[in-house]
Amino acid sequence: MNKEIKKNFPAWVDNDKKYYMCLTDDIDSLFSCILLQQIKGYELSHFYSFSKLYRADNYKNGLKLCGIDMDLNVGRCWGNHTTLNKNENSANINVIKGINQNTYYSKYAGSTALEIISYYDYDISNLTEEALMVLLAIDGMYIPFFPWKIDFSGTQRRYLKDMELDIIIDVAERHTKQEFINIIEKYKLNKKIFMNEDGELKTSIDLNGLSKLFNLPFCLPKNKYNQTNTYTDKGLPLYQFSRFKADLEANNDEIFTQALTNKNYIKFSY
Repeated sequence: MNKEIKKNFPAWVDNDKKYYMCLTDDIDSLFSCILLQQIKGYELSHFYSFSKLYRADNYKNGLKLCGIDMDLNVGRCWGNHTTLNKNENSANINVIKGINQNTYYSKYAGSTALEIISYYDYDISNLTEEALMVLLAIDGMYIPFFPWKIDFSGTQRRYLKDMELDIIIDVAERHTKQEFINIIEKYKLNKKIFMNEDGELKTSIDLNGLSKLFNLPFCLPKNKYNQTNTYTDKGLPLYQFSRFKADLEANNDEIFTQALTNKNYIKFSY
């Protein structure tokens, strides 16, 4: 990653402390957790479904936690969305660069996993073409490289160059949109991770296939999980959000996670 971007990341991502991680419900979060397990020795202990928070039986009270692919309003997290606030502990290029509603189409549109790969200079030079295509397929990073409603590809090329991930640009330019769609279907990358009635994490994502492809342990923890918190997951047009947020604060409620899912719409939990 370009030093000028890297130096603005929060200090906690580079210290020697071991954090527990909170997984969310998709492949980007799981891949990011696996990378951080490999690179930093972090341990997965929580799961957040956007309406409920679960804690695994391996968690030791008092040890610090970070959200992974989870744009927290406050607190340590790795994320990739545009948000309305500047969480100083967010390892998120869009938060660090101050991308907001007015600059929405200047955002980084890639995955949290690619941010982690870039920040820690994780070597992907020996990956197969198919593995590199998966990295582009996660969170739809390939989409801006094809005809779209706006010219977004130049922006993403600049981000990937700053992240020193030129290899990803080359892969995007070698393949068709349908080939990326086929990759998503092959590995079931759009399937969700969920908690079953027995407190166990489950998914239809092809974890075995991804394990072989990346030579990494793509697997869900075998721990038992217990629900600890309940949240309301909501979406609103931005023109309605300020009033709703003020009403929440008047009732001593707080925003937990938030993300602009398009220029004029926000998804959040509280």
